[in-house]
Amino acid sequence: MATAQGDNAGESVRGCGHGGGVMNDVANGVCLVPAFSPRLSPDWVARVESPLSRMGNVGGVRFSTDWPAWLIVSGALAIALFVMWLYLRETSQIGSPWSWLLPAMRGTAVVLACLLLAGPVWHHRQVIGNPAQVVWAVDRSQSMGEHDSQSSRNASRLRRATDLLFGHDREDGWIESLRTTHLMDVVAFDEVARVAWSSQSPDGSQVPDNAPENDVPRESTAMDVRLNELLEEASGIRTDLSAPLSRVFEGTRAALSSETDADGGRVEDEPAASRVIVIFSDGRDSAATADAAEVAIRLADAGWQVHAIGMGSVEESPDVGVVDVDVPERVADDGRLAGRVWVKHYGHDQQTVRVQIRSEGTVVWSDMLKIRGDGKTPVDFDFAVESLMARATANDVRGVDRDSVALSLVASVSLDESGDDQVSGRDPESGANGPSGRNIGSSSAVADRPGDATSANDSIAFRVAAASRDRRLLILDGSSRWEMRYLRNLFSRDPAWAVDTVLFGRGTDSPTVRRGDDPGELPESQRSWARYDAVILGEIPPDQWTRRDASHLSEFVAGGGGLIVVDGRYGRIAELVASTSAPSGAATSPSRSNTGDGEGDESMMSSLIPVRFDPGATSRFRTSWLEPTSTGRTHPVMMLNVGDERQTNGDDADDVWKRLPAPTSIASVTAQPDAEVWAEAVDESGNRSPWLVTRLFGAGRVFYFSADQTWRWRYKIESTLHSRFWNQLMTAAMPPPYAVRDEFVAIGTDKIDYRVGQSATIRVRLLNGSPTENVGVAAPTVDALLLRDEQVIASIPLRLDDAQRRTYVGATDGLPAGEYRVRVRASGFDSAALKATTPFWVVPPRTGELDRLSLDETSLQRIANGGGGEYVHESSAEDILALLKPLSGGRIIESDTPLWQTWWVFTLIVMLLATEWWFRKKVGLV
Repeated sequence: MATAQGDNAGESVRGCGHGGGVMNDVANGVCLVPAFSPRLSPDWVARVESPLSRMGNVGGVRFSTDWPAWLIVSGALAIALFVMWLYLRETSQIGSPWSWLLPAMRGTAVVLACLLLAGPVWHHRQVIGNPAQVVWAVDRSQSMGEHDSQSSRNASRLRRATDLLFGHDREDGWIESLRTTHLMDVVAFDEVARVAWSSQSPDGSQVPDNAPENDVPRESTAMDVRLNELLEEASGIRTDLSAPLSRVFEGTRAALSSETDADGGRVEDEPAASRVIVIFSDGRDSAATADAAEVAIRLADAGWQVHAIGMGSVEESPDVGVVDVDVPERVADDGRLAGRVWVKHYGHDQQTVRVQIRSEGTVVWSDMLKIRGDGKTPVDFDFAVESLMARATANDVRGVDRDSVALSLVASVSLDESGDDQVSGRDPESGANGPSGRNIGSSSAVADRPGDATSANDSIAFRVAAASRDRRLLILDGSSRWEMRYLRNLFSRDPAWAVDTVLFGRGTDSPTVRRGDDPGELPESQRSWARYDAVILGEIPPDQWTRRDASHLSEFVAGGGGLIVVDGRYGRIAELVASTSAPSGAATSPSRSNTGDGEGDESMMSSLIPVRFDPGATSRFRTSWLEPTSTGRTHPVMMLNVGDERQTNGDDADDVWKRLPAPTSIASVTAQPDAEVWAEAVDESGNRSPWLVTRLFGAGRVFYFSADQTWRWRYKIESTLHSRFWNQLMTAAMPPPYAVRDEFVAIGTDKIDYRVGQSATIRVRLLNGSPTENVGVAAPTVDALLLRDEQVIASIPLRLDDAQRRTYVGATDGLPAGEYRVRVRASGFDSAALKATTPFWVVPPRTGELDRLSLDETSLQRIANGGGGEYVHESSAEDILALLKPLSGGRIIESDTPLWQTWWVFTLIVMLLATEWWFRKKVGLV
């Protein structure tokens, strides 16, 4: 049964007196008028294009109460069953059929009485001929919330569009005036198109009530909620003008395909029904996923006509706002955050605006901007983050250490009301203008201001990860090779890295290695080595490398550090891992003699380096190309073509590698039995030798390069590939970054900001105990608990990623916008001991929806011209209505019969009760 929801009480003001099946009951004060019942029909695409019958009859029952039909019927049946149960206690002693017939008659009468009290109405709908079909496509994006006036009392663009369709101030809308001759659908669109109302649905004859707020109030129902979602709230974050056109076009193709398969087309001499799409929009296509004009052309070829009505002013409304914020993802906790705020300004020439950055309501930076002309202007900022870190970590739980802290900031812009164009002095520590730490109310950035078209774009929230320590890299080499120079420059320019370089040996500034904890010195204690996340080991002088150095390096890698060994033309790496001791009489440094013979050192380095050097072999020259192995192709390190459109059009990963300059010479090596070869060097004869070899060593990973010439990739586009490759390699070599840790667990996410619908990657590492303890015991089960507003909303099972490192990884489902926190639950651990939590945010994508608020008539004219229709401004919208009225070739006849006012329903109830009384008397119950 269809349901006419209980908007009738409120609709009586506007609806009573309308034609077309309006019923009045003065005694009961009920006015049965068409009420809006929007619904999303899953088969709308097919239905909107299905062939129309020459004549169709549709009937259904509705109720005039506020309750849904299922609730009314369920309630009536429940009451009837209760009455029958009571009745059965009285008739259980008499014979059949009276024992069940009498309760059934009483229950039937009760059901009819309950349904009668709900005000049933029989609605009959008859379609004759070929009525014209109209799809009203209404833009509901944020720019349609613009009022085009200094006063917010004026209706928004979206409200003006819905007023035209549904009427206002007791005036009929276009749907009411066309509903007896046209079949209509109302589609609300932003990024996607969704059906808000349809005359072909069971409740489609009911026209929505769009009465103003000062009309007689009525109780809000689920119908009103849906109406607000789709037709009264301009909340879409993007506009795709092609969305409604594409959906109709897809439906047209589907209908034509099914019609051809069924061989059920119209008779040739029967005229086809006119089909029209009318778009209400400001013409600003911020999504730009497809050319709406091209889709309109295809619709015109399919028999549709596309009209467009421009909503809004062609002149840009006076407005200032924040368009975007350019800021690094990470910053040192004791450093300064530098970035740029992009401010848009229209209609405020020669005026002054104040640009601010706030943290938790406190201004941390401020500046004044003198506007010159219209457009966008960048405003650079720079301030210290140390004070922000102190506030952000003030409430941290004891025993929890944070490697990075997410700083939540807000950039805002406002017109300067003081008229003072001078910039006050900046606080030398925070960089803020004026008194540092001045608190401002949260509403100041969003309050309506004179001369500002909208406050929705006055501020942008953003976040920066303030690292409590940088990723630290140690580069060791015996000469200043080109390879090491480029690697040092690459990572030194990255603010997330701190690079220490130690060069020693003949030809360098330090012929003899210096050990200590200062820059330029080789770490001499395990604690000093532990400060680093990764080590790049080059061709260091073997005679200055001690057993103690080798032991420290091995322990560093076994504890989770990353080691990258870059071999070269001197063959010194081979000397470090040689299986025989130095020949008798060979020169030995004092340091070596003080720490023992060389054999122990060499065997220790041999177990660390993942290759064996072929004895007596010489380096090969004229290598033709590099090629990833089957194992290497599956690892992200080797995927150089990912993320670059110029490398993905018809090229696979192997082709990219073959175009890279190959090394001129490589060391002849063989991979260790437990190592993996990720890439090989190939010569002209097809001979292969390992170029990149890796293996795990304890909780860490070691990489070995048999050549040192990746710096040659930096020519033209390969410069990008060189940076991408080494950054991906560092990610694979080092333990994954974690934002927070306690005594037992470390937690991290790959980002702090995600887009709506994206999944967040969660990484966890168990810290207590050795990775080799309890051999044979199953690894702990680890779950990530996702919290929002301090409530657990999801439990995410994590899979074991690396048993030696005891790391786990998992991903959430797509999430809605909001702030979330992650904590860990692990078997064998007390939940109270796992105190570490880390936050992340899910935010809607930044769009240019509110960058320009004026009407773009050019885009709407292109759409109308492509669709063979007309474009008009909203001030001449009635011209479109005049074009639509004569298009219809049929009629839609509707009528409503209030069943609760008909005599035969009362007669039926009275007869049931009278018959039941007569039977009761017959069986002796009276």
